[in-house]
Amino acid sequence: MTAPLYEALMDYAKNQIIPFHMPGHKQGRTFPGEYLVNLAKIDLTEVPGLDNLHNPEGPILEAQKLAAKAFGARESFFLVNGTTSGIYAAMYAVLNPDDKILIMRNSHKSVYNGLVLTGTVPVYINPEIDYEDGIPMGIDINKLEEYLKKDEAIKAVVMTYPNYYGFCSDITGISDIVHKYNKILIVDEAHGAHFPFSNNLPHSSLQAGADIVVQSVHKTLSSFTQSSILHLNSDRVDTNRLKYSLSLFQSTSPSYILMSSLDLARDYMEKEGKERLRKAVQLADYARDEINKIEGIRCLGKEIIGKYGIVDFDKAKLTVSVKNLGIKGPEAEKFLRDNFNIQVEMSDAFNILAMVTLADDKSHIDSFIEGIKNLVAIKRDKEPVEEIKNYPDIPEMVLKPSQAVTKKAKLVPLDEAINSISANFIIPYPPGVPLVCPGERIKKDMVKYINVLYNKGIKILGLKNNNILVCEI
Repeated sequence: MTAPLYEALMDYAKNQIIPFHMPGHKQGRTFPGEYLVNLAKIDLTEVPGLDNLHNPEGPILEAQKLAAKAFGARESFFLVNGTTSGIYAAMYAVLNPDDKILIMRNSHKSVYNGLVLTGTVPVYINPEIDYEDGIPMGIDINKLEEYLKKDEAIKAVVMTYPNYYGFCSDITGISDIVHKYNKILIVDEAHGAHFPFSNNLPHSSLQAGADIVVQSVHKTLSSFTQSSILHLNSDRVDTNRLKYSLSLFQSTSPSYILMSSLDLARDYMEKEGKERLRKAVQLADYARDEINKIEGIRCLGKEIIGKYGIVDFDKAKLTVSVKNLGIKGPEAEKFLRDNFNIQVEMSDAFNILAMVTLADDKSHIDSFIEGIKNLVAIKRDKEPVEEIKNYPDIPEMVLKPSQAVTKKAKLVPLDEAINSISANFIIPYPPGVPLVCPGERIKKDMVKYINVLYNKGIKILGLKNNNILVCEI
């Protein structure tokens, strides 16, 4: 057999790597055996009796209604093209070209792509940044209100809740303010699908009254990768337009495997899943406590609450800071993979991130703790990884993102880009907040700052051999 992707996947499975990464089912641990052995047989299409995702009247409609009840929404819609398609559909359903939309400057790529697809004008609000840990955190709700009070033309607001690391802005306060000014609130809740099923986790933005909420069920619950749900939660949104938008951004050959996994994930949570999730949160609390006993290592948690616009956090996310060991996150990630057969979700300059889900047990957690304890073996005798502060102001927007990305562009040396219009994103990592977005003017102070980061070895997306892509105007 010559099938490189299949072979790579099988090698990963055969190596019995302990996955502290998505998807949440952790290699099928939550699925019924009968389901797994029949996957090929249920890879079907819109034959009689199996309904149609784009005009559901039978079992798909019934499954979506059960999902709406379980998650606490008015209506729910299955997504087979991931949360990305849900973000596109949500924005397309409520916005027209040249409408203004307020978004977090550290939004997921899908939100920025949504700006291009809708032809809308972004108004950016910066997150509060935890420079010590290199993480963009929450939103100052007072600043949010200032934006909405100042610009009545803003039609909708897109918020990310929680962030990738599990930290939560005051979504109830955000919802109240957005609706006070009669705007529509769309929430990218990709990492919060498990929230409705536990009292030991932050509450869902559905409970806070958000109008549209999009959740990646595959990330923190137990459906297959690429399966998500869009929840409609108010009458501020034209339902017919939303349904059209969903059909626009979803495949006309939707996967019954993905849809059935969403149905099973919901059913599982309403039965034994809640108890499994309760135990998972307990295991994560145990891991956090044990890790915080290790000299030179921190596992972030409740000490963040009350800072950086954060009011709560997902206990099932383990963000482990290794910078006081004098090492970077990727070094720690590699050490765990090479020596303990553990694969974490991600690493940045300061941290590694591990995801605990309802599919984990104590043996996995103990292995992770043991691996973290042994990180001292690669401790460096040097100062902690340096923090990068004082991000420049958001640049002037000359073109809408939708205009900038369609312009003819060229690569130029960074130092020659002053006063040019960016055709791409310039994003230092960490913390992952764009310094420049498509359509924005690149000023001298920004070039100077990018050079500082580049010379410090900070990874900068959008910078290639110190060249950047600019519009030819």
